[in-house]
Amino acid sequence: MKILSTDVCIVGGGPAGMIMALLLAKQKVNVMVVERNVNFDREFRGEVLQPRFVQMLEQLNLRSYIESYPHLKLKHGAIMKESAQIGEFNFSAIDSKFPYAMWMPQPILLQALYKKCQEYPTFSIHFHTKVQHLLKEGERVKGVITKNALGEELEIQAKITIGADGRFSTIRQLGGFELEYDFYENDLIWFTIPHPKDMDNTLRFYMSKPIYLVLPKYPDLMQIGLAFPKEKWKEIRGNGIEKFRGTLKELNPLFQSFAEGLQDFKSFTVLNSRVQYVKEWAKDGCLLIGDAAHCASPVGAMGVSLSVATAIVAADVVWKGLNKQDISQEWLSQVQTIRSPEIRLFHRSQIRIEKLAIRYTPWLKTIGGTLIPLFVKTKFALSIQRKIFLMPKSLPIDSSFVFEN
Repeated sequence: MKILSTDVCIVGGGPAGMIMALLLAKQKVNVMVVERNVNFDREFRGEVLQPRFVQMLEQLNLRSYIESYPHLKLKHGAIMKESAQIGEFNFSAIDSKFPYAMWMPQPILLQALYKKCQEYPTFSIHFHTKVQHLLKEGERVKGVITKNALGEELEIQAKITIGADGRFSTIRQLGGFELEYDFYENDLIWFTIPHPKDMDNTLRFYMSKPIYLVLPKYPDLMQIGLAFPKEKWKEIRGNGIEKFRGTLKELNPLFQSFAEGLQDFKSFTVLNSRVQYVKEWAKDGCLLIGDAAHCASPVGAMGVSLSVATAIVAADVVWKGLNKQDISQEWLSQVQTIRSPEIRLFHRSQIRIEKLAIRYTPWLKTIGGTLIPLFVKTKFALSIQRKIFLMPKSLPIDSSFVFEN
């Protein structure tokens, strides 16, 4: 078995893993990423990057670099009842400095981060490689044993191992991390259609049965997300594609052509609308970040922004810990101490909304058309939007993480 050693081994090359790798490489930390897929060219669901994500890029002086890659700027949102707009929000009214969300396909975002990482000689990545075991010395994690597509095993010895491998984290499982809560009552069923030429790039939330989202998808598609209680999709599939084809036709004229071409359910992707929180994110020599530590539901499209914020804070804590030669659970737990209040706040809000939106859809349809237009015009609504879409202050990291022009 080949043996390699590094300061930090990051398992998972998603947005959280790659931004953390980039920041550590900038600080001349030896960092190695283990990514199970052959490359970044794959399908993702979480591709809306809220204004708070743009804020983070601005803090790191990466905003211009990332925005030089293909993306859409999303400036407006609308709440719809049937075909009528009953409410709206405008990102420019929330904050003039960050007046948009971004739709950037994750393969493009990850490729941009990867290209930047390659500027630093202390960065390396292993694609098409899966973690098989954790290396441990007593209770301290010392790295991982991996296997690539050819069946070759590789031992990666690391001072700190980072689990950035998503909601079904292998590192979380192998490390014996326990979930504090795991809320799952709903599914979001995704499909894409061509972007109508006469339709703008507004994000639309439809209060119907089922509730659904219509989002522009770069470069020329619309992404649709239908919300169902978790047991409903199995029932729909059991009733056959013909019945569901009729449901889609009745739901929105936009779906007419797509529905007529359906022969089976292969065009749909199921995203479990899951909210998870790991009780303790750190062990000696090991730290969970992103969805591995705190998976958010699709409500508000906050998942990537929350995960990347944790990754940025984690990079600061890990870098300082390496300099102090302190990789203990106590030191690494600072990441959770810093990030937990915001994560828990968003999780509580998401769980409430999930319960309300799905289980009380008839009630929402009855009174929502009257109350929502009044509510969205209030200062209180604007205050809530600012709390959701913007960070209240910069992340607490060392200024040396800021990139030069």
